[in-house]
Amino acid sequence: MRPLRPVLVAALLLLAATGCTDDPADAPLDEAPAASSAPTTTPAQPAGEAEADALAPLPAGPATGTAVLVYSGLGELRAPFAGQCSHDGSTTRIEGSADTARIVLAVSPEGARIDLDDDGVTSTSDLAAGRYEVGGRHLSLRAGMSQGGEPAGSAELEIDCGG
Repeated sequence: MRPLRPVLVAALLLLAATGCTDDPADAPLDEAPAASSAPTTTPAQPAGEAEADALAPLPAGPATGTAVLVYSGLGELRAPFAGQCSHDGSTTRIEGSADTARIVLAVSPEGARIDLDDDGVTSTSDLAAGRYEVGGRHLSLRAGMSQGGEPAGSAELEIDCGG
């Protein structure tokens, strides 16, 4: 695993620091806010009902495979995954470990979220619509991740459930 924990700590500090900037709405009326030179991007379509329906046929039981979580500008986790697949109503959950990280994927008609906890450094990301393919007991997932509506990286899972 690449050094994910120090990178996540740095990212969380950066997010906290940028959250403390002045709001242009607080500027005096005779001052215009500075124009942003940052490119604007259209947010990816969030995962939802179609993705939940795609994962519904996965069998419950032990899960094994590979997890790749890439955090933009921070690093990546690329490791074998072992855990459990389960269903709670219309929600499919895949939870387990990859290297030292604990990963929980929850996909429901309301959206998809992936939580990561690596020795106390945590991250929660929403997943976009993407590739959510199920063949038998195998899940092949590739989707963008976002945090606070901003792109944050990507998730790739190749997981076998129920076996």
